[in-house]
Amino acid sequence: MPAAKMSKEQLKEKLDALQCHFTWQLGVDLHNPRHHLQRLDVDIKHMGHQSQVALLGLQAYLHQLNNQSTEALQSLRAAEEHNEEEEQAASTAGSLIIYGNYAWIHYLQGSYQEAETCLERVQQLCPTLWDVQLIPHIQAQKGWSLLVTRIRNGERARECFDLALMFEPENRSFRAGLGMALYFSWKFSWQLDSASEAIIHLERIIDEQPNNYRAKIYLAELLAHADREKSIGLIEECAEKSSDPEVLKLSVLLWIPRSTKRAIEIAQRALQQDPGYHLLYQALAKGYKQHWLQANPRDKDYILDAAVSHLRQIIQEHPDLDLTFLQLQLAELIGERHPAQEEEIYRELQEKIDTLSPKQRQALNRFWGKFFLYRRRSQDKAKDKFMNGYNILEQTEQRRDCGRRLRKMAQIYQRNGDTDAANDIYRFLQEADQHLPRHFAALALDDGDHSPHTE
Repeated sequence: MPAAKMSKEQLKEKLDALQCHFTWQLGVDLHNPRHHLQRLDVDIKHMGHQSQVALLGLQAYLHQLNNQSTEALQSLRAAEEHNEEEEQAASTAGSLIIYGNYAWIHYLQGSYQEAETCLERVQQLCPTLWDVQLIPHIQAQKGWSLLVTRIRNGERARECFDLALMFEPENRSFRAGLGMALYFSWKFSWQLDSASEAIIHLERIIDEQPNNYRAKIYLAELLAHADREKSIGLIEECAEKSSDPEVLKLSVLLWIPRSTKRAIEIAQRALQQDPGYHLLYQALAKGYKQHWLQANPRDKDYILDAAVSHLRQIIQEHPDLDLTFLQLQLAELIGERHPAQEEEIYRELQEKIDTLSPKQRQALNRFWGKFFLYRRRSQDKAKDKFMNGYNILEQTEQRRDCGRRLRKMAQIYQRNGDTDAANDIYRFLQEADQHLPRHFAALALDDGDHSPHTE
């Protein structure tokens, strides 16, 4: 095999200039690529042709993060097959991204000559750094990849699709991406102007793509308060007609405030179709909890026993799935009768804290804090756990809820005349937020409980 022509440093500099999944800073949780891969399997199957090349490239990137180079290369070969079906500009853009990903994987494997060969292929496809015809298609692939990675990426994805639409304003795929991006931007920031714009774009997507059930379930959530009748109609249509487990998961969550029985029915049916989608189990557990809370006193014991038994069975039968949140939900239900067993689950999760994602660590502290607050009546220990959760600088609903609970505790201290304790909490919150990335800081001290699914 001929030796590489470039030094390792020169090669890395060239790779950093590529447009591909390895350079897009997608914000993937490095602690938990398995979670992203499990979700991505569903997205690849159900999101349609318009995003397949981008999603298969993302799958390759995630496999490589998970030290699965063989699987990463298989994903790129699948991306190449799909890319052959694209029109010329989209196909060339897809090839640039695919070969960029190939180059990175070979580089990370130490195969520097192969990485250089892939770089040469990129340069043959696009001699100049930016070809105007390719810009919209590269931006769209980046936008789709951002969308399926993190909710917080909605605004960045919106910028990608806005730019793509400047070049091709009538491209339906780009418009669909923009509508999805606006929904995710609203989902993360809860800004009313984002909601209004998202509704307009999602309604247009549905007119153009009547079988786009993701657009329909996103619209249903946006209309939950503004147009309840239309929202319920969309939720029910999605529950009856869609086979997409992500759509069915959202249908379950949106049904929970209205009918826990219906929500549980949808979840159980969806799990029969797709028992490998871990987020459906979390939705089912939320349904069980709310069903138990709303039940007649004479039915509560039976409902609790059935829920605990089923959730335990799920965890035993699916050791391959990331069910950390389900374990937390199960612990809380077990604690209704056996608080010591509930805390034992928290202790077991604490022992493997290094394997948990930031969001999972926040959730562990939040659930454990609620345990101390309500089961043990220990304000100080609860406060410590909520502070631990809030100190993990990922802006999630878990962190927001820790902050809400801390502010509520501060208000109680203040009413009871303990201004020093209250001020300590307020000072802690302020100092913690100073370390947040700037684009999250504005959202950090939002008191509103926006999410209908917070426990």
